Amino acid sequence: MNAAIEKWTDRIWNPALDVLFPIRCLGCSVPGGFICGPCAELMPRLEEPFCEICANPGTDGICGWCLDKEPDIDQIRAPYLYLPSSPIHKAITLLKYRGIRALAPELADLLIQYMQDSPARFDCIVPIVSHPSRIRRRGYSQAALIAAGLSKRLGIPLLEDALTRVRNAPSQLSTRSREQRWNNVQGNFASQHDLSGLVILLVDDLVTTGSTAASAAHVLKSAGALGVFCIAVARATSRPQRV
Repeated sequence: MNAAIEKWTDRIWNPALDVLFPIRCLGCSVPGGFICGPCAELMPRLEEPFCEICANPGTDGICGWCLDKEPDIDQIRAPYLYLPSSPIHKAITLLKYRGIRALAPELADLLIQYMQDSPARFDCIVPIVSHPSRIRRRGYSQAALIAAGLSKRLGIPLLEDALTRVRNAPSQLSTRSREQRWNNVQGNFASQHDLSGLVILLVDDLVTTGSTAASAAHVLKSAGALGVFCIAVARATSRPQRV
């Protein structure tokens, strides 16, 4: 099927699917979107105290891990906690592993709402991209889709190829300790860009410990970036949380 025909069939088929199988909220099943407004308000959020650098929940100031590792990432933030009971957990799982790429714009909108009160200014947006083998298998990089939505809405240039993943390490969710996760991502990224003097906003769907963002930031700063900040949709936590 050539591109013109595929585009034409999408115009017909996608609205038809919306009629036959309307999108329903992952929290309450109300039709209209993947996460409705009331459910978004109820989702567990990342709230203080958390580490000033890696956003580790339950930490005042800077956590011991960041004091020890001195990561190159300047700051990590996320609006929500990654808890199995939350619709945001279901949304990230569907985007990441089930091929539901239509979730990306809604997740980008949630990040934009979170960033509305932020005074930060960034020169460009860079996604924490997946390894090419995973992109071929999945058909896309979920972080790149979310980053594209942010770039379009915020008017900040997107440098999708500023960071490349050169090593296909196991998923961070498959490792057991924070030390293992730190070691797991060393040497994962490379950059061929001159990023001299730029303040970069890294974008990801999920932060588990901050090790991936730190590894990416190290490469970007080695390419000349002045500052690297990361925003993700959700932050994982090892601490029990009340829901």
